[in-house]
Amino acid sequence: MAAGGNANAKRIALLLWLLVAFFYFYLSYDYIRVTTNDGQFGEYVQYVVQIAGNGHRPPKEIRDLLLVRAEELSLPIRSDQIKIAGSGDSLNVDVTYDVDIEIPGLLRAVYTRTFDHKVKYVGPH
Repeated sequence: MAAGGNANAKRIALLLWLLVAFFYFYLSYDYIRVTTNDGQFGEYVQYVVQIAGNGHRPPKEIRDLLLVRAEELSLPIRSDQIKIAGSGDSLNVDVTYDVDIEIPGLLRAVYTRTFDHKVKYVGPH
């Protein structure tokens, strides 16, 4: 009987290690995905600020463009997290938001990452 109990213990240990590996890889994947999407969003913020500064675009238009892009990238950005000051040559945009990294099946965040983009218009030299 000891051999049967030993085999069951090994199966349980293997199952636990597989479960740990699954959670580790899922968290790594989720973290990398969020970081990559934020990088794309940061580049887009730079682009929008330059175009909006050149064209003296209104803050509402800038905010709407950023919110649409955030939705495309599945980033949880709300309108109140986008601060727009000035216009034209003095345009400044600040976007700060948090993303929760979660384990599937749990309703709690394991890790929260804060992203902050502060972009100023840079005119042609």
